[in-house]
Amino acid sequence: MSTQADESSPERSFVEGLGLRIQREAPPEPRSTPSGIARVFRLPGSDDPAPPNTKLVGMCAWATGLGIVGLLVATRALLALWRSDPPNWYEPSFIAVGLAGIGLTVGAFMSIQRRRLPWIMLTLATIPLIASIVLTVRAL
Repeated sequence: MSTQADESSPERSFVEGLGLRIQREAPPEPRSTPSGIARVFRLPGSDDPAPPNTKLVGMCAWATGLGIVGLLVATRALLALWRSDPPNWYEPSFIAVGLAGIGLTVGAFMSIQRRRLPWIMLTLATIPLIASIVLTVRAL
């Protein structure tokens, strides 16, 4: 929707002098309520309330801890893959377990508008991390 500046506004003379129009965005149309899995896992929209800061900080701290420990385990695994010949099952299982943990962590942030689901998903994301530690210790 394109409109010109009001007659009384000081912008009008400046805008007219440049031969430009002021373009204002139309108000957003109401979105339909998501259904199914999109209702649970979706990024917050502009009309959603902001999550509490304590929840966001807690989730970020937990995800950071998962990331740091995962990076340490992955570094150890990479060095071991370069130096020795691990069992054939190790590399694909290590990658699959890591991707599962990353997916659960992303799902936790996608469900931040829910009350308990993000915490459940971060707890579930800890399990693949522990599994990758066990895999690395047993294989190497």
